[in-house]
Amino acid sequence: MSFWQLHPNVKLRIVMNFILNALTNMFTPFMAVYFAKTLGTTVAGVAAILSVVVGLLSGVISGHYADRIGRKKLMIVGETTAGVALLVMALVNSPWMESAPLTLIMVLLMSAGTGLMRPAFDAMLIDVSTPESRPVMYRIMYWSNNLSFSIAGMLGAYFFSHYLFELFLFVAVVTLIAVAVTQLFILETLPKALETENAAGKRTGRSLKSTSLLLSYGKVFKDKTFLMFVIGMCLVNSVEKNLYEYMGIRLEAQMHGAAWLPWLDARVDGLAMQGYLRTENTLLVVVLSLFIGKLFRRSDGRMMLFAIFLNVIGYAYLAYGNLPAVLLLFMLIATIGELLYVPIMQSLEADIIPEDSRSAYLAIGGMGYQLGIIIAGLNVILGGFIPSGGMALMIFLTGIAAIFILMSVIQRVAGQKAPVQTTAGQSTT
Repeated sequence: MSFWQLHPNVKLRIVMNFILNALTNMFTPFMAVYFAKTLGTTVAGVAAILSVVVGLLSGVISGHYADRIGRKKLMIVGETTAGVALLVMALVNSPWMESAPLTLIMVLLMSAGTGLMRPAFDAMLIDVSTPESRPVMYRIMYWSNNLSFSIAGMLGAYFFSHYLFELFLFVAVVTLIAVAVTQLFILETLPKALETENAAGKRTGRSLKSTSLLLSYGKVFKDKTFLMFVIGMCLVNSVEKNLYEYMGIRLEAQMHGAAWLPWLDARVDGLAMQGYLRTENTLLVVVLSLFIGKLFRRSDGRMMLFAIFLNVIGYAYLAYGNLPAVLLLFMLIATIGELLYVPIMQSLEADIIPEDSRSAYLAIGGMGYQLGIIIAGLNVILGGFIPSGGMALMIFLTGIAAIFILMSVIQRVAGQKAPVQTTAGQSTT
């Protein structure tokens, strides 16, 4: 399957997301610096935490209502909210006025808008895809997202430093254009069964829309298979995010003029090495994503577990090693694992989630992703007390725990499907 064979909704949103991600990532990584300079480092830290919390809370709300009023409506509300916030951010960072406090409020509002859109968007992708097409769809999206991040990384600092007002204004206009495109061309994908159930509920006075938020998420938290998946995904993500947290700090502290290889004179320090590793990861993802699906055609659970193991081995060494050339080699191993497991894991998540609660499940899945980032942040604190060898062992064991948890999830999913397949087979004989 190719890009052109995907559902029109998916093709359109991949293009739109590529543009929006490239633009928004030209300023979001630098907002902490902006607030540190204008409001102080304490406020900058609080702002970063609040942004995550607001995004999570709005995602919970979206996950509840997107299964009731539709995906498209929540996507439009979320993107409109973000677009309006960006317009105000442009105004309060314009030649006519400057206001860091208002900028902070609008950043939080933009986080709320993004949080509202994300579960509805993710549910829409599952609605219009099949188990066979999802690995291809997620692989293309993963490549597109990383390409947009690399473009933003090359251009963002320049535009943020010299054309902040114009950048905010342009992103706001493009975001509002995306709202119009969604309204005109994106089809509503809420499953017919949910629409029928909701319509029947209206006649009896018990509409799905009236179902409480707690009841909606109570179903999710009773699903042990999905919760195990979220925990496994969280642990895997925490291993990978160490590249941007603990590993960067460790390299800067421990690597001082290290030779690339013992017999070479060329040397590099830790800060530059961190930059090389990040660049290698980004370039490999952008380039290899185009070929990895053809080189490794298997997309089952065993391949996912093997790929996670490669990823864990790579990052465990990055938490300990100090030989630059070998670090690059293990970054290659970790990235190959990342490229292989991400689309398969996303497809597994889609298979686990029931049709009538997709957005709610995806909202909780998003929380697991954020929790992985928090765990990686805690490793920075632990790294101040535990030597790098101990941290490498801890990261390795975290990854191994994730593999065993996800192995159990795969077995549970296979066990749930088997009776259905047997019954189907008996009915056809």
